[in-house]
Amino acid sequence: MRIGYLWPDRRPAVSLTELLMPLTPAVQLDDEGPGIWFDASGVRLHFGDEQRYGRAVLAALAAAGGAGRLGIAATPWVARLAARTADPDEVLLVPDHETRAFVRPLPLDWLPLPQRVRVRLHALGFTTIGQFADLPPESVRRRFGAEALVAHRLARGDDPSSFRGRVPVEPIRCLRTLEPPVATSEQLAAVLDALAEQAAAALARCGQVAWHLRVELVTESGRSEPRERRLPRPLRTATEIAAAARALALRHPPHAPVIAVHLLLRELELARAGQALLLAAAPMRRAERERVWQLAQRQAPGRVIRVVEHRPAAPLPEHRWLVEGSVTPDTHPARGEPVRLLQREHGWWLELAGRWLRIVRSGPWERLDLWWPEELHRRTRWVELTDGQRLLLTWDARDRLWRLVGRLD
Repeated sequence: MRIGYLWPDRRPAVSLTELLMPLTPAVQLDDEGPGIWFDASGVRLHFGDEQRYGRAVLAALAAAGGAGRLGIAATPWVARLAARTADPDEVLLVPDHETRAFVRPLPLDWLPLPQRVRVRLHALGFTTIGQFADLPPESVRRRFGAEALVAHRLARGDDPSSFRGRVPVEPIRCLRTLEPPVATSEQLAAVLDALAEQAAAALARCGQVAWHLRVELVTESGRSEPRERRLPRPLRTATEIAAAARALALRHPPHAPVIAVHLLLRELELARAGQALLLAAAPMRRAERERVWQLAQRQAPGRVIRVVEHRPAAPLPEHRWLVEGSVTPDTHPARGEPVRLLQREHGWWLELAGRWLRIVRSGPWERLDLWWPEELHRRTRWVELTDGQRLLLTWDARDRLWRLVGRLD
């Protein structure tokens, strides 16, 4: 089997799953990288060879307003490496017999090694994957631990991971034209609830969940106002879809009456087996947690650290949940140590323990923990540094500085 990896340098107007739908029988999202894997087998009949097939994929990416590179290899990890090393708008093919030779000169930091192991290897003078691959497996296990053996297999061109592709599914589209036009938030919320019921029924018929939601409002003047978001948790029920759609559409209500509402669910995947009851019970459980959170806020406004479930079998919420508060706001976890950020020519840098480290990736902190006050959550971001550390930072508007409030590694 041949696996392709599409690495986007510029995101297209549609999702990568939609882009690849007419070009491959199966795709697999990459949770740790920017791109997507896809089945690149059996392409010679339609395209002649893999090079032409890869160029057809990049042409579809360009037609959708994106740009990127593509790698094709025998295993998922090597395909991603091929895409990462390819030049922009290039297709890089790695034949099966050249896999080990291809990975040898690549940087050691590209291996999924624990940070402590990577530091030790650098101290010993190791800089490439090939140098690490030359070590005997028993020596790797004895000196660096069993967790380094997986990376050692990768360094030798033996990828233990498998391609778990799924058939890409057409996005679910729901449209409601309004006559007369809707002018109030209450009326618009009722329309969104009806569309959510329709979308949830479509998801149930195909046994899918959705990760991306788009709501488009068309006003009387003909102006289109699209709002979209990739959700931290998949959507399946009408309650979940309606809540997410209301958050998108009603946070900034349109200034003119609405004559049409479009609701689009993208990035669909099969619901995991055995979780139907769990998914169905989720809205009720979230509602209970929300009631407990509101009660805790009344007891200690602005100072609640955490609400924890300490007796899951207890029948009453007041017996099941435990509120942990703080004496003063200054003891809240958000009052972490100050850190310095600096913007240079090649991006942002962060000072940590007397060292300036470059930020290679960052993004908003999507997960809303119960102990995290909402107003602080909106100003919280995660950052990944060049040494592999992932930190949680929040902006302190009162002191006008960034604070380190947690570590994700």
